[in-house]
Amino acid sequence: MRKNCNKTLIVNWPQIAMGIALLFLPSMGFAQLQTTGGITPNDLVQNILLGGGVQVSNVTLTGSGQAYGAFTANNTNLGLNSGILLTTGIISGPNGPQGPNNRPDAYIDNNFQGSPLLNAEFGFNKPTFNATTLSFNFIPQGDSVAFRYVFGSEEYREFVGSEYNDVFGFFISGPNPAGGNYQNQNIALLPNGTKVAINNVNHLSNSQYYVDNELPSPGMFIQYDGFTRVLTARAKVIPCSTYTIRLAIADVADAIYDSGVFLEAKSFTSDGLSMYYTILNGVSKDTLYEGCGTAAIVIKNTLPLTQDKTINLLLQGNSINGVDYQTLPTQVTIPAGADSVVLYTSALTDVLNEGLELLIVTADDPNLCPDIERPSVRIPIADVRPLNVQAMDDQSFACNNQLVFLTASTTGGVGQASLTWNPGGLSGSPVPTLVGQSTQFVVTATDVCQNTATDTVLIQVPNVSPLNLEFSPDTVICPGASVLLEAQYGGGIGELVFVWDNGFSSDSLRQWVNPMSTQIYTVSVADSCGNVLSLSSRVTVRVPEASFEYFYLDNNKLIFDSETSADVVAWFWDFGPSGTDTLADPIRVFLDTGFQVVRLTVTNEFGCQVELVDTIYIYPPFGFYIPNTFTPNADLVNDIFRGYGQGFKDIVWRIFDRWGQQVFESTHMKRGWVGQRNGEPYPIGVYAYRFELVLPNNRPRVFMGHVNLIR
Repeated sequence: MRKNCNKTLIVNWPQIAMGIALLFLPSMGFAQLQTTGGITPNDLVQNILLGGGVQVSNVTLTGSGQAYGAFTANNTNLGLNSGILLTTGIISGPNGPQGPNNRPDAYIDNNFQGSPLLNAEFGFNKPTFNATTLSFNFIPQGDSVAFRYVFGSEEYREFVGSEYNDVFGFFISGPNPAGGNYQNQNIALLPNGTKVAINNVNHLSNSQYYVDNELPSPGMFIQYDGFTRVLTARAKVIPCSTYTIRLAIADVADAIYDSGVFLEAKSFTSDGLSMYYTILNGVSKDTLYEGCGTAAIVIKNTLPLTQDKTINLLLQGNSINGVDYQTLPTQVTIPAGADSVVLYTSALTDVLNEGLELLIVTADDPNLCPDIERPSVRIPIADVRPLNVQAMDDQSFACNNQLVFLTASTTGGVGQASLTWNPGGLSGSPVPTLVGQSTQFVVTATDVCQNTATDTVLIQVPNVSPLNLEFSPDTVICPGASVLLEAQYGGGIGELVFVWDNGFSSDSLRQWVNPMSTQIYTVSVADSCGNVLSLSSRVTVRVPEASFEYFYLDNNKLIFDSETSADVVAWFWDFGPSGTDTLADPIRVFLDTGFQVVRLTVTNEFGCQVELVDTIYIYPPFGFYIPNTFTPNADLVNDIFRGYGQGFKDIVWRIFDRWGQQVFESTHMKRGWVGQRNGEPYPIGVYAYRFELVLPNNRPRVFMGHVNLIR
């Protein structure tokens, strides 16, 4: 992770090389430090650093305007979630402490002078540079003051033990309870009293307080190569006395390789009281409304108590305890072992227009410093006018199924009221709804405090019989058949109009239809108010689906296998002279050979039929003869050698000479061997043959033997 510099130092180069190599790993999606500049020193102290029990004034800061600001570091290895940051460089940018850049050249010379205070504290013989110093006066309510911090630096680890010992200090001035005065007393100390600095807290010295940040790790991504664990700076003080504290940090010996100190938010505290409140279940986060929400008033001591602490409460403002709000006590006790107590009150409904009232609750602890403003909360109490809802006027219409937009308005209540209409459970305004019969709607308004109000509106429409329509049910027919569709209608308002949507004459309620394929027929009836009612009837043309195949069991014995749709209930096979059958998959022995016509007629559950026709071949009984001699001498007598037979469907046969060499092959029984090759006769002698036949049922038959070739 480091470093190109002009400082002379013996370093562990393999370790440095490993760190540099890790610089080029891809960015990983872990949490990282975030910093914010442009915040005034007073806001940094009063609104971020300051906790309870301390009053602060005269905040000043010397240093570069980019060297300080606020930070958040959630889910990192820093140990602090948020606070303020003082650096010797800048707080953000490619070379600042904001991650995840971890560059080998991570430093900035912000061109600000050093710190005489730090020079004097550490007795340096080298100058300091880029100092940032935050100072303010404070008055503690308790006998001690404390805050939490982390010191980090780019000087780790290579320059540990060198003159480049970037340092910081927290210097307090004011009355010392042990006697005399603190004069810039440094309270940035380890528990063993050692000053916190690079040469004092590192991987070699006081390492239990050190975090090595050289190598990337999950949750890391903070620029500094090392930093301390979370430490606490504390000092004994005299309550109600005025002190000054100076928080300073600087580079030593040169202006490169920056350092920084992180101060935890709300950690600068003394033993004392603070107060705040929140509104529970209310409309506003800071205002009580009559009859709505509860104020939770928290009275908090900075530290847990070792004994009960009783506090008097002053209830002030233009509101009356027990009249404008639920009664609050005038005295409260924080029990030993606790650090706070919570009081609850709600604004009471009085239906009076009193304007905005104010409840001021002040903690009057006699142990508080006399010149310190007492902690208090100021809770506004707002009137709530009664919630009212006004629905639209009643309305009458000449037609039913009327589209009506229901509207209503509200006054009073708290916040934006929601509207609900019943019957129907509709919400809002305006709300469209179809009114089919006279209906009284009730609208209920509910504000954010759950106050409710109701009103009604009557929507009147003619109370007549609704449209009614009857139509033939769905039916199934066979191809070419006809079916009668019939409709009946009535009810409605005024003149009724009946329509066949398929283009049939509208003056007839009955239609014969004979579709060739499945069709949907629709009829509609409408009245003079535009009410429409439609019905449909599906006429399904059901043709049974069928196919069949067959297999030879023997030359004239076959098995038939039909494939039909699920609605088929009957099969009729016609095998001609060989008879008929009604099985789905019959076996049939044919009486005749040769080509035969087979017909299959299937019938479905609706009586629809389909006929399949196929011509098949019936083989004669098997027989085969092979001569043992032939004389290819061109006298037209026994000149060709072949086999003779019937009752098989395929043949392959071959001739071999006495040495086993194939001399002839044929896949046709009638294509014989003439005892020649390319016009040259084979010699007289004995030749072997092999006939391979396939029967109709796919069983093989093989014949092997010898034939004499004579001339």
